[in-house]
Amino acid sequence: MEINCSHRLFYYLRTTMITLTRITDTTSSEYRFTEELLTATFPREEYRPLHEQRNNAASNSAFHLMLACKGGQPVGFISYWELHEFCYVEHLATLPALRGGGIGRAIVEQLKKIADKIVLEAEEPIDEFTTRRIGFYRRAGFEVCPLPYTQPPYREGDGTLPMRLLFHGCTASSENFTRAKELIYRNIYNYKE
Repeated sequence: MEINCSHRLFYYLRTTMITLTRITDTTSSEYRFTEELLTATFPREEYRPLHEQRNNAASNSAFHLMLACKGGQPVGFISYWELHEFCYVEHLATLPALRGGGIGRAIVEQLKKIADKIVLEAEEPIDEFTTRRIGFYRRAGFEVCPLPYTQPPYREGDGTLPMRLLFHGCTASSENFTRAKELIYRNIYNYKE
């Protein structure tokens, strides 16, 4: 089958494996890629100040910033925290032009090889975009906890955000929800209710 030149890179990326590489050098082009994708993908209130993000990537052993590549090309990233009882995914993003092509799912599948229990936050399903995001995680095997959850503010003066906690490798029970919320609030946000 002949592939049009404009589609060659996309075809190549769809047919190769995802690799995840930890980024700790915040002066590298790989780190700049993740930071630019973070700020382009998420609203300001959904990520911490960039100097804190850099500090975590460079020196916090519990924090993992993983560059996702296909065929040597950066296509996205995932950031997660190794907590004592589970892995907490803080951010997952892929290049906008490649969304819907299975890259996000491949990143999640790689993470499942690293962590048995995974917890993450996702926006309340209030519109088509947020409903699709919840659907993406459900198709990846995550269970949505029905209990109300709010993301604490990353910055002083910001408000909380309504979210949902999603679980993989453990049930979304009220006991797991309470414990996950406690650990996330304390370890990720340094927040007390």
